[in-house]
Amino acid sequence: MSGLRAVLRIARRDARRAAGRSALVAAMIALPVLGATGVDVVHRSGQLTAEQRADRLMGRADALVGAYDPGRTIEQAVFPADGVRTLPQRPDAEPTAEQRRATDTEPTALIRGLLPPGSTLTPARTGPVATVRTADGLAPADTFEADLTGGLWRGRIDLVSGRAPAAPHEAAATRAFLAATGLRTGDTVTVRGLESTPFTLTGTVEHPGDLNAVELVARPGELYRQLDEAQAAAGLAPQTPTAEQAAARKAAWLVTLPAGTALDWPRVRELNAHGYTLASRQVAAHPPAEALERQEAVGAAGERERALMTAATTAAMALLEVALLAGPAFAVGARRSRRQLALLGAAGGRPGHVRAVVLGGGLLLGTLGAALGSLLGTGLVAALRPWIEEWGGSRFAGLALRPAELLAIAAVGVATAVLAALLPALQAGRREVLAGLTDRDPDRRPSRRAPLLGLAAVLGGAALALYGAVAGPVAGPPVLAGLSARTLAVLGGAVLAELGLLLFTPLLLALLGRLARRLPVGPRLALRDAARHRSRIAPAVAAVLAAVAGAVAVGVHSAGAEVQDRAAYRLDQPVGAVRLTLHGDGDTMPQLSAALPQDLPDLGERADLYQAEYVFCEGCTGVVYAAGGQRYGEAVAVPAVVGDPTALHNLLALHDQGADRALLAGKAVVTDPAYLHDGQAVLRMQGNGGEVRELRVDALLVERPAGQRYAPLVVAPETVRRLGLRVAPAGAVWLPAAPVGERAEQRAAATVARLAPHAEFGVERGYRPQGSTVRVALGGFAALVVLGAAVVSTALAAADARRERALLSAIGARPRTRRTVAGLQAGLIALLGALLGTVSGFVPAFALLRSRASGVLGGPAVSPADAPWATIALLALGLPLLAGLLGALRRDDPAGWRG
Repeated sequence: MSGLRAVLRIARRDARRAAGRSALVAAMIALPVLGATGVDVVHRSGQLTAEQRADRLMGRADALVGAYDPGRTIEQAVFPADGVRTLPQRPDAEPTAEQRRATDTEPTALIRGLLPPGSTLTPARTGPVATVRTADGLAPADTFEADLTGGLWRGRIDLVSGRAPAAPHEAAATRAFLAATGLRTGDTVTVRGLESTPFTLTGTVEHPGDLNAVELVARPGELYRQLDEAQAAAGLAPQTPTAEQAAARKAAWLVTLPAGTALDWPRVRELNAHGYTLASRQVAAHPPAEALERQEAVGAAGERERALMTAATTAAMALLEVALLAGPAFAVGARRSRRQLALLGAAGGRPGHVRAVVLGGGLLLGTLGAALGSLLGTGLVAALRPWIEEWGGSRFAGLALRPAELLAIAAVGVATAVLAALLPALQAGRREVLAGLTDRDPDRRPSRRAPLLGLAAVLGGAALALYGAVAGPVAGPPVLAGLSARTLAVLGGAVLAELGLLLFTPLLLALLGRLARRLPVGPRLALRDAARHRSRIAPAVAAVLAAVAGAVAVGVHSAGAEVQDRAAYRLDQPVGAVRLTLHGDGDTMPQLSAALPQDLPDLGERADLYQAEYVFCEGCTGVVYAAGGQRYGEAVAVPAVVGDPTALHNLLALHDQGADRALLAGKAVVTDPAYLHDGQAVLRMQGNGGEVRELRVDALLVERPAGQRYAPLVVAPETVRRLGLRVAPAGAVWLPAAPVGERAEQRAAATVARLAPHAEFGVERGYRPQGSTVRVALGGFAALVVLGAAVVSTALAAADARRERALLSAIGARPRTRRTVAGLQAGLIALLGALLGTVSGFVPAFALLRSRASGVLGGPAVSPADAPWATIALLALGLPLLAGLLGALRRDDPAGWRG
């Protein structure tokens, strides 16, 4: 024990004597610990317990019942959001007693009969999307009805300012609603169709799980029925069987149970037999074994394994990053202290004493850096919490500090620091006393086997990671530490590939040294010095590599996930297209064509759209459909789109002279092969008595990607007339060169509502990514770590090169030359680390993206083109420039070194 105190005392005195270097070493330990701590706090703070998740789903109620598929038998997870499926049933099978009861009984009466007597039902269905008047015009908004004066909805809808609506025609709105409309609390808002009864905004509310919701919340009975009646009176909402079925599926009820009753899993299964879901607070808090088995059956196992794979790979990369950042720091410290360590040996100290002193320094500085990183990481999350929640789109359940996890992260930082100091300690123990006193740095030739081993490790690691992402059974049994074989393959492959890239560093430095002979004095000296002192430069490159690999992995995975989600999103028209759809307002088209360009300048060429109508008796018309193929055993047909070549340009973003000529020649232009039948398009219509009539038109197939088949078939108006059908105006579409602003869209929507009350108007905004607090935290802390690692590692390398700068000064080198050499060396370290780190970061990112895509039927694949190349280029080029600039501007004090 006294020996340990002596070692720590020596380490403490050495740290005080070289305070600047010690601060840099501690910073290299603190940076990854800070990042890991910050991500852990954000992740845990956003992770909801079963009770908290129930609050966001059902407020203070005991359960939430939803009409998923009344009249069919379904299966659900504990929370229906985790998975629900309708069980297959033969077409000739007789319905069960539960299915017949669900079909024949009014939903509210059925639910009351299935719940304990005395249960209170509160309607909780989502309302229709309404159009509200804004400061600039009109804008769409979600609607909801809830009595916020009590505490039933607290947790699902929270009042954040003002007061709850209590009087007739009062409403509350979300912050996103107020921002989109330009209104404030106290203003009145008018819903289109309910102009005679405007609502007064009394308060601001938010959904803790969706801060971006644009929603108007009215009192029960003041919005839904009135909107349905207004739309039905205007002829905008015909109650077809399909529309009624869709409305029935949105029905939901909050359930408040009488004292002494509960909703257990058998009750959930009973409602499932009738086609209704039940999220029970009791089942969520204490899920039985059967509920967990159902959870696996509806697909939750695969999603959990992919989440565990991402978490395990991220943790392994972070651990490796800590080791690679700490290693160079202690290598520099040991080299800077080798004369003092040699003096210890000269005074009679054994090699074990020398090793103990170096390891003691690792323990001391590791503890200091880990403690500093933990405190800064936690403090940053606490200080930035409001902004992290806004960027992520959801509130934390609370600032969750898990002492065991935070201590584990700090302990890993300390242990890694000690292990990182182990190699310098062994080298110091083996160094001869005379070599240490003379401060000689032996030059070793790079190993010829190391690059070959590195290449094999990179290729093998990449193959293993990609194989593990898509091969093997989903949610297989745990193999090691609770991780499946797939997870271990991705994790091991990512680590192996990064370690393999490290073996290339000495060879690259040696090759760069050979290229120096043709360069000017400053770059020549910088490259030759780097090649000569590979033992000093290579660890600094490894530190930058580790930090950049983490940042690139986070960036590529985030961008790739967004690309996958964007590819799965289906557009109705090209992004940026302006669409006007008429419903019996054909005579207003000339006025609209003249008025809209005044609200939206630079709309570009207008493409008029028409509807083909089949007149089968006096005053009797039917819609003409384009017949497609079979999908899920049923024939597919969509209304035929009628327009001239400008419709191809604006609606399909198709500029093909062959397609234009074919359309004008009387052919149909088909973009979906399913709508091509023996070289022809089939137009199907229904007449008297349900009689089906078909007409065939020669067609030209223009292959388009599935995501760009905005209309599967287009036919010219003249062609439709030659077939004996009638053409009626259906609207227009524009494809402006510049995006349309939201306020301009609101003004144009108001103009359309004034001139054609039944018309629909909108701008295709395309896919809008959803926020994620963990993704925000990963990106932010990865950027912080990579910048800090680049600065600190180059500063450490510069501190280790003071002897060479003193020699340059002694032979008469000008300050400009010394600064050039220092700046180029710093830039070289950052450049090599950034390039190798970029390659290393791609391996885990693409493996995780492949795993993510494999979990979705028909999920879009990923490719290197989906990577955020602009950000990567900025990182790979901007980081070396920043490091070089800081290295050149560093205060040059060659006299500070004493031989």
